[in-house]
Amino acid sequence: MMDRSPARDQSPTRDGRQAQSLRRQNHVADNSSSAQPAPSCSPARLTTCIVVALVVLRLAVGWHFWREGTKKLHRDSEGHLHVEVPSEAMFSQAVGPFAEFYHSKLPDAHQWQKLLAVPREQTAESAEEVAVWAATEANRIGDLADDEPFEPDTSDVSPVADWEQQIVTDFDETYQRVTRIPGLGDEQQEAAAARVEFRKRQLGEYLAGEAPAIAEWQHELWRLKKWQDSGESGDVPFVDKRIAEKAAETAAAGRAWVTQVQGIERGLANDLKALAIDDQGERDARLASVIEDKTTDEKQKQLDFMNLAVTCLIIGVGFCLLLGLLTRLAALGGMVFLLTVMATQPPWVPGANLMFFYYQFVEFAALGVLLATAAGRYAGLDFFLHALWRKLRGTPATA
Repeated sequence: MMDRSPARDQSPTRDGRQAQSLRRQNHVADNSSSAQPAPSCSPARLTTCIVVALVVLRLAVGWHFWREGTKKLHRDSEGHLHVEVPSEAMFSQAVGPFAEFYHSKLPDAHQWQKLLAVPREQTAESAEEVAVWAATEANRIGDLADDEPFEPDTSDVSPVADWEQQIVTDFDETYQRVTRIPGLGDEQQEAAAARVEFRKRQLGEYLAGEAPAIAEWQHELWRLKKWQDSGESGDVPFVDKRIAEKAAETAAAGRAWVTQVQGIERGLANDLKALAIDDQGERDARLASVIEDKTTDEKQKQLDFMNLAVTCLIIGVGFCLLLGLLTRLAALGGMVFLLTVMATQPPWVPGANLMFFYYQFVEFAALGVLLATAAGRYAGLDFFLHALWRKLRGTPATA
């Protein structure tokens, strides 16, 4: 009994020494930590920097979308608002796995890909025959009497015979649709027939003058097809790139003639719209609207609607980002739009035009940051929407 008591008496002393040692260690640690310099940027300050950067990024991207969208709105001489979007050029130049999808959205311009873009070998003799035919055809059209209807020459020598015949047929169908409009008088129908005949002759003269150049272009298509069918295609990356560049070059050359013919077609449409103006210069708005509907290609109507929708999307994205309103939804819409544009020129496809791809990709990434961070909650209207939402859910409102 007496031997155990000293051990019990010494234990409090030992515990006291251990506690005193711990207090000294903590004191030294506190002194050492207080002697260290403070960090240059505290967490609160870093958060402020990030918030400012997000606000600036949101405003910059929003302003860019707003400007690009509003630039596509134009008013004509009559004060009507129109949308001008270069979607037709973008779709026509599309390459890669989605090229066929984009091309299918374009008006076929009287089936020019099938009837005009025909690979055809040209020799010196055939080139001379085409030149002689072009001169003869131009003279024939010029010698037509005023009451003599124009009929295209379907000679095998003509490199434009099939396409020209299709265009003339389509012009006649347009005339039939317009003249069947109720309320159109005899004088208006006669005027419509005269304008259609004038545009047919204009078309024939233009294609006859371009026939030698078109024949050369068809020969280039023939050479390109032989190159694509050769064993070099698909095996050598450099050759694939050259083939893609040649294909883009020939496609652009063909588009030049299509554009000119579309100009003649627009002239015909304007001529027929003029039927809605009476002798006193008064314009029948209802009749003009019906004529415009009858003279517009169905695919062109779809393309016009898509251009309007895209313009509204771009302006809407810019508006929402500038106000910080529905920022995540706006950022998602902008990303989808940019993705559809970038898909027309994939960077891994030989011959792709990468002039705008990388800046579009950077903006796509910026929109991704705005989407992930819900940037509209900082100095934007989403702060109030978010606070209201959390209040309705019964949780504290935080940015």
